[in-house]
Amino acid sequence: MPHRVLVFALLALAGASCVTQAPPPHEERRASTVQLAPCRLPRASESVLCGTHTVFENRAARAGRTITLNIVVLPAVGPQRVADPVFYLVGGPGLGAASLVTGDTEKILEKIRYERDVVFVDQRGTGNSHRLPCRFSDGVAMQNGFNDLFPIDRVHACREALERVADVRLYTTPIAMDDLDDVRAALGYSRINLYGNSYGAQAALQYVRRHPTRLRSVILAGVLTPAAKQPLQFARAAQHAMDLLIGDCAAEAACARTFPDLRADFAAALAAFERGPVTFEVSNPATQAVERVSMSRGVFVERLRLMLYDLHTASRVPLVIHRAARGDWAPFASASQAGVAAGVSGMYLTVTCSESVPPITEQDVVRETHGTFVGEYRTRSHLRACQEWPRSDVPPSFYEPVTSDVPVLILSGELDAATPAHFASVAARSLPNSRQILIRNAAHTYWNECTQNLVAEFLRRGSARDLDVTCTQHLRRPPFVTELVSQ
Repeated sequence: MPHRVLVFALLALAGASCVTQAPPPHEERRASTVQLAPCRLPRASESVLCGTHTVFENRAARAGRTITLNIVVLPAVGPQRVADPVFYLVGGPGLGAASLVTGDTEKILEKIRYERDVVFVDQRGTGNSHRLPCRFSDGVAMQNGFNDLFPIDRVHACREALERVADVRLYTTPIAMDDLDDVRAALGYSRINLYGNSYGAQAALQYVRRHPTRLRSVILAGVLTPAAKQPLQFARAAQHAMDLLIGDCAAEAACARTFPDLRADFAAALAAFERGPVTFEVSNPATQAVERVSMSRGVFVERLRLMLYDLHTASRVPLVIHRAARGDWAPFASASQAGVAAGVSGMYLTVTCSESVPPITEQDVVRETHGTFVGEYRTRSHLRACQEWPRSDVPPSFYEPVTSDVPVLILSGELDAATPAHFASVAARSLPNSRQILIRNAAHTYWNECTQNLVAEFLRRGSARDLDVTCTQHLRRPPFVTELVSQ
């Protein structure tokens, strides 16, 4: 979902020599067959370029329903422009890259844009590319944000509704990466650079597998291997992130003074669910009415896990745990993300239910969730939802390691509650021209100035071998929030 990277350890991976080779000459850009026109983005101070490209929903048949892919191009702004752009792939799965672009994105990617166009494409089934929405709640009642994940009746209803307008089996990652290569060719680019974050990194790896000759370089931030069994890894990743958060709170004077036994507070908050769901009152921002809601343990731990994705929301975790341990759930309700399943779409279900969920076994669930605060809830909820969803055939080769000698920069956060760094280390073994930067104080977002400067320098050089990563050693968590702020 939507969807920023500190060195604790630095891995120079197999095959990297100490000599930086200059990238090969840039090819000239061919004429584009996409009709790009100036457009204005939200919060933008300048116009960019927007366009569309049409593909068949069933690429193999090359007949029947078509999909119009939404494209946004941020043109290079410097005097020395090169012909190979950066294609940015976002997370989720289910978020639309082009639909998420704002004027803020322009500022964040300013250094990358100095030499290169940056291209965003809404992947099929997302954004404005034949989006496949699932409605998992009705109205504005606050209880909607605290209901269990993946309500089976809603999953079934979504399937029935979408099957009238789409073959949901045709929205997998490999098919979408073939779409992306069509867009590359239509825009006139001979070779491209990929920048994938979270699910976008997994998608980028599949592009590397399917279109290796079209790549100059790849950036992967928060990556899993193709064989990773999402959402199975969430439980241990979140537990690791929570353990580090508790330790970091104890090492910060203000946090340690205010919450002297945070681990005991956490145990007390979880113990409150031993008798069943908790109930509490919360103010509805839409109606200003005070409503009484009920929340299960599973919803509590899932929303808490999502707070760990970003260091700014994670900075409120000690406070909300401390208050919850004393029976005050309102701070947690306010600070955690509303509507855990709000980002779930038909595309999300197709990708996960076809690609990462099928290999999960009962033994996997028990082994990988035992002893974690997330427990089995997240994985079992997802497995039940997938029983109601059509599954696309995914070839065994999908799960094999991706092998390529293309230059790859890998950014991994030690505090990442979604994509543990050890998965990226495994992926790097078959990428001999890669370098992984393991960052102690990064979570699941990689938008800080330090890492964006590293990405820009990597793109300029076409190699990660001699990057100076000193700046990552100075990145720190934001201070923990120790008191409630009145609204």
